[in-house]
Amino acid sequence: MRDPWNAFMPYPDADVGHAAIGPLSGFRLAVKDLFDIAGYPTAAGNAAVLAGSGIKTSTAPLVQTLLDAGACLVGKTNTDELAYSLIGSNIHFGMPINPRYPHRIPGGSSSGSAVAVAAGLADIGLGTDTSGSIRLPAAVNGLIGWRPTHGSLDNRALRPLAPSFDVPGFMTRSLEPMAAVMSAVGMPAANDRPPSILIPENVFATIDGAVADEMIASLRSAGMPVRRTNAIASFSLSDLALAFITILQREAWETNRTLFERSPEAIAPDIAARLLSGSRLDDEEVREAGSIRELFSAEIDRLLHENVVVALPTLAMNPPRRDAEPERFAAFRSACIKLLCLSGLSGCPQLAFPIANCAGNVSLSLFGARSADRMLMNVARRLKAE
Repeated sequence: MRDPWNAFMPYPDADVGHAAIGPLSGFRLAVKDLFDIAGYPTAAGNAAVLAGSGIKTSTAPLVQTLLDAGACLVGKTNTDELAYSLIGSNIHFGMPINPRYPHRIPGGSSSGSAVAVAAGLADIGLGTDTSGSIRLPAAVNGLIGWRPTHGSLDNRALRPLAPSFDVPGFMTRSLEPMAAVMSAVGMPAANDRPPSILIPENVFATIDGAVADEMIASLRSAGMPVRRTNAIASFSLSDLALAFITILQREAWETNRTLFERSPEAIAPDIAARLLSGSRLDDEEVREAGSIRELFSAEIDRLLHENVVVALPTLAMNPPRRDAEPERFAAFRSACIKLLCLSGLSGCPQLAFPIANCAGNVSLSLFGARSADRMLMNVARRLKAE
């Protein structure tokens, strides 16, 4: 297959097979190179990991579920190194090219899967989302991005980054393939009660006012009850982001410590620096961050239990150019984490999708109660129907 976008890893094809008939028949599947697939190595975006991988003899159960539902594998895709970034860059295998905006980043760390779908080389992109690695590249590439409820999908034979945040997730070009994926992986049906939409003022205040107004107008046009609130929790976005980053860095260090200690030179300097930050965290800092997560999660459970869906902008700002300075990447990552960390800390699902009647690179997210993934899809359908 011709791949001018650098979406796929340059592995020889292996015949993994798939069901002839099923709910995903006719859909081409691109899989992030964190999942094991029989006949392929798993590199996790790192040359040393690739060298030690060998050819896998079994396939990750989630991937097998998709194949058994009729999806046809077209390849394993590029990922940010160790899945530890939101940019899409990789010193070992290069940065995929955003087909929609070639001068801008493709987003990470599921950038390869996002680009494969956006370029029409695949219909379903399987990736992972720890700190936004499904939702951000989906937004940047104009796709639907689904971060499922934490723990709802099988994550065996998937290389972890921060296990208490890691979630397998999907990207598609439209809602209907995503609905088919939700069915194929066994997500429970939504209840029949109509949800209400909650707009947190403190979150929408972080983005351009004109864009926020367009998003809110789109929400109101769908005919569902819409109300505003100052905030969805007692914590500031900055405090939540700090707690999230603290836990993420500690878990990322624990996951990658052996690799770092054996081959520190094999890890890109910026990734290595983040790993080292995790190694230096004080235990009390981590415990305090964990307490914030527990309190925030309890607040979210109380807020969302009555069929409430929170509307959020997916991105805090426009994505930077692919040749931007490191400081620009860092500022973008920091700003986006304040919005993207909410699902990670709470374990709740989030569905991101472009708003058709908004100009530019505008992506809206719906954030719901645990196991309310299908309800988010139903709300998104109503919004997209306008």
